[in-house]
Amino acid sequence: MAVFVLPGAAQDRPDLSGTWKLDASRSQLHSGKAAGATWVIRESDNAINIAESEDGSNKKIELQCTTDGKDCKVAGEKATASFWYNGPLLVEMETKGDHVMRYRMKLSEDHKTLTVETTSIVPKGDQDDTLVFDKQA
Repeated sequence: MAVFVLPGAAQDRPDLSGTWKLDASRSQLHSGKAAGATWVIRESDNAINIAESEDGSNKKIELQCTTDGKDCKVAGEKATASFWYNGPLLVEMETKGDHVMRYRMKLSEDHKTLTVETTSIVPKGDQDDTLVFDKQA
């Protein structure tokens, strides 16, 4: 799979850094997963660190990647991920075995809501999920 990354202006790349709590009531979860997730995102020049945890669970997933489309390993998982910006959207492509998922992350204009559209690429999913996260103070 080839990924073409076009240079984008810095203003097109919002800073997603912060602690984000899933608002299940505003999300559209067709897969039934991620009912109570928290993401902690730290972003720097060309790198991103995401730690994800489920409420009531000790399971935590963490990854450290660049945002230039290069593959990185997902800690604690047999998976790889790559990130790149497409204008104001941060796109993640994650491969786990023979499953491929795409995540498109968009920050609201007031920087208080992070919307994540998830699409199952392989196998092709029937419906996409939309996760809505609220920024924690």
